[in-house]
Amino acid sequence: MINGSVSSGFDAVRAAFLDGFESGREVGAALTVINQGEVVVDLSGGFTDRKKTQPWMPDTLVCCFSISKAISALCLLRGVDAGLLDLDSPVAQYWPEFAQHGKDRVTVREVMSHQAGVPGFHESADRGLYYDWDATCTRLAAERPWWEPGTAHGYHARTLGFLFGELLRRTSDKTIDVWLEDIASPNELDVYFGLKDHDLERCADMLPAKIRPGEEKNWTEAMQRMAADFLDPSTVTGATFQNPSMRPGYMNTSEFRQAVIPALNGHATSLGIASLLSMLPQLLSPDLLAEAARTQAVGPDQALKSRTRFGLGFMLYEDESPIGWPGCMGHAGAGGSVAFYDPDKEVSFAFVMNQMQEGVVTGGTTALNCVQALQNIVA
Repeated sequence: MINGSVSSGFDAVRAAFLDGFESGREVGAALTVINQGEVVVDLSGGFTDRKKTQPWMPDTLVCCFSISKAISALCLLRGVDAGLLDLDSPVAQYWPEFAQHGKDRVTVREVMSHQAGVPGFHESADRGLYYDWDATCTRLAAERPWWEPGTAHGYHARTLGFLFGELLRRTSDKTIDVWLEDIASPNELDVYFGLKDHDLERCADMLPAKIRPGEEKNWTEAMQRMAADFLDPSTVTGATFQNPSMRPGYMNTSEFRQAVIPALNGHATSLGIASLLSMLPQLLSPDLLAEAARTQAVGPDQALKSRTRFGLGFMLYEDESPIGWPGCMGHAGAGGSVAFYDPDKEVSFAFVMNQMQEGVVTGGTTALNCVQALQNIVA
């Protein structure tokens, strides 16, 4: 059962979305496209659970994983716009403890573009670390960089949100979940860091990728390089994604859903995310929005082992890691979700789902098919 509407001329996007279900790739998913201020695609369907007993509704919330980074970046950029901090000032100016191990010259800009060198921890970290904000930030401040900050970039998969959030807390005495609420609540957007009790029942369960023994993986060389280091915490990749490790099924627990882990656990509807991104020109000054969409770091990614391109907290289009099409800014989420905004065409897109796809970094098959269909229409 598919709910929602599609405006005339966007039927190809709907067809690509439906193909995700007809092919068996998707269990539950939602897709929203906003074109020049008008919602032209708003679809949801399938189920929120593996047994397919609970229908996915238009207000179903789902973990959007690293799309959360774009949301976190918006919050921090609002702080920059408000004059609370400067992009080219050292982080240690606002967070003195961060100066340890030569990090005294790391700037806010370098943190926002994954150049700070602290994507994970050298020493073993407890599984529950990310549920303790102060303990995580203390560890990050004391951490020695994995590379000389500013000389390379590497995906800060889980630590980035703590860096953003602590900068906001130090300069405003307001936590990042409140910064988001101050944007989302007045605009009635279903986008959250840290769910309240009454919203838990709206959550879809995330379903881990189906790994079939002996099945040949159609992975790129970059994916193979990343997989080789993934479980080794002595490597940048392993430390980024596995230290600390998190318990199996963590993403479906109330503890995770109600925590504030802002690089990782935003919960939202596709309409909420697409609407938030469509508001970027209203939420940020023109110069700062342009700077956020400008390349700050590009090239080999120390953690992802592929070529990536970042603006200020936003992932930008790169052939090896495509986000939308050239000129778009946004982010992908683990397993297949993706969201982006094109400032020139004034188009925003958000696809979220619960059946995770193995080995994807910048959008799963259904998401990329929907993006291609949309690009053909708006090009």
